[in-house]
Amino acid sequence: MQIRMETADRVREILSARGTSLYEVSRRSAEIFGPGSPYCVPHNLYYDIAVASTVPNIYRALALSRISGYRLCDWLAVFGFRLDDIPRVAAMLPRRRTVVLDSSVYDERAWIPWFTGALHPPGDIGAIAPLSQFLAWGRAKRAQEVPRADRARFLYAKLGQEDALPFPDFVPGSVVRVNMRRSEAWETAASIRCAQPVLLVEHDHRLSCGYIQRLSEERIVLSSPQLTHEPIELESGRETRILGVVDAELRPLITHIPAPYSSPPEAPLKPDPVRAPDSPARIGQLLRLSRLRSGLSFREASALSREVAKILGDRMYIVAVGTLSDYETLLTPPRHVPKIMSLCILYSIGFWDFLRAAGLEMAHLGTEPIPDELVPRPLPDEVNPSHMGLGAVEHTSGGLRFLEAIVEQWEEIPLFLRNALGTISGLKHVSLSDVYWVGGDRNPLHPCLAGASFAIINRRVRKPEDSLPAASWKQPIQVVMKRDGSYLCGACTLRGDVLAIHPYPDRPFHQEQFRNEIDAEVVGQVTSVVRRWEAG
Repeated sequence: MQIRMETADRVREILSARGTSLYEVSRRSAEIFGPGSPYCVPHNLYYDIAVASTVPNIYRALALSRISGYRLCDWLAVFGFRLDDIPRVAAMLPRRRTVVLDSSVYDERAWIPWFTGALHPPGDIGAIAPLSQFLAWGRAKRAQEVPRADRARFLYAKLGQEDALPFPDFVPGSVVRVNMRRSEAWETAASIRCAQPVLLVEHDHRLSCGYIQRLSEERIVLSSPQLTHEPIELESGRETRILGVVDAELRPLITHIPAPYSSPPEAPLKPDPVRAPDSPARIGQLLRLSRLRSGLSFREASALSREVAKILGDRMYIVAVGTLSDYETLLTPPRHVPKIMSLCILYSIGFWDFLRAAGLEMAHLGTEPIPDELVPRPLPDEVNPSHMGLGAVEHTSGGLRFLEAIVEQWEEIPLFLRNALGTISGLKHVSLSDVYWVGGDRNPLHPCLAGASFAIINRRVRKPEDSLPAASWKQPIQVVMKRDGSYLCGACTLRGDVLAIHPYPDRPFHQEQFRNEIDAEVVGQVTSVVRRWEAG
């Protein structure tokens, strides 16, 4: 009750700051949209929120945005719905099929933890080193202040459990970055042998990631060079579209999310050839096409919505099997915001794309952000309050120059992953001490570290096994600190008091052995790596 009262009071303060009242907003909504319209804001809205526990639906939220001039995402945040939860949760969920992730940052005014130089940075940043040696949390930035590339250049995808074509170069569960401007690059590399670029391909109403060979002018094959896997023969240029070239990967090295698909899928349906729905009648077709592209039955989608509800801590995000079916046949879209958000998460639909497909009234929406004091927009926990003042002085410049160089090299920071990184990496929370720079190691001991810039470690797992599996993708990788303060990263074994670091067979190194906790010690096991991927 107290929280609902606070929400009602906050709405009153927001309208008052705009020099208006609920009575005037209610009158204006009826005037703009017509009496009896679902967009009409009731004059007893405060009572509905505080006493009746009625959350404004999407229609009324749209009306509040238009009449007040404040952004829709801010109004939804006032009522407890943060649109940035859509890309965050979507990136965390396991996937049967490869899906394109919504990489939007909906609240450009959100606070993002940022860095300052560490108090005592090393003279030179080593080949492998913890970020905490040369970076520290500093003054937070707004999301709009963080460098990002042109949205038309990159998209992000999560590789599904059924997408084994690029294995073992890429593994199911990885989040990959796709450079759309390089979608033609495969033409020069494709030949009778597998091309080196890894491509994201749309075909037969689904997405696949893999290598391409050209058979003829009209036929291409999507295949894997290292697996006995049935190649996919496609007709070039008709039902096949090359979305781009994979150039980076966030790769989980430890399987920590159980597969949710314990039951066989329903019989596949051939989706209607509909693209870019733009009318109310098309919202059902968008949902159906997106669900089938995701490889989900109604039963599986409903079960996955329970995971969404668990992550967000609210059962309102659960969508029943029958309700999911109804949404694909009814002409009107869902009214309740949490149901819309769940559908966007489950089926990888952008929130704005959903509203446009539903034919909702989006003209003249507010564009001004609600001030921080009127909408919950908390500072990140990592931020050092001493650096929040305008006169904050950075401790050192070396770490910041390093950071600037990384941003320039990578061209953007995928902010939509900032709160999903822990789950993807198998950690409850990722701190600077858990992240190691490994980009200075030009000859890594393990193929999973080729092209890697960062490794995230679990500092609680410090005891290696006494033997290694033969398959490289199954081998645990550890970060080892030597007594001289330098680091090594590779697959380790511990037999008695002998800590051995094993180079992969194709690496030009010999096995190194140390007296455990005397000459060297394991500081943690690598749970994920962030790496670039270049053809060749």
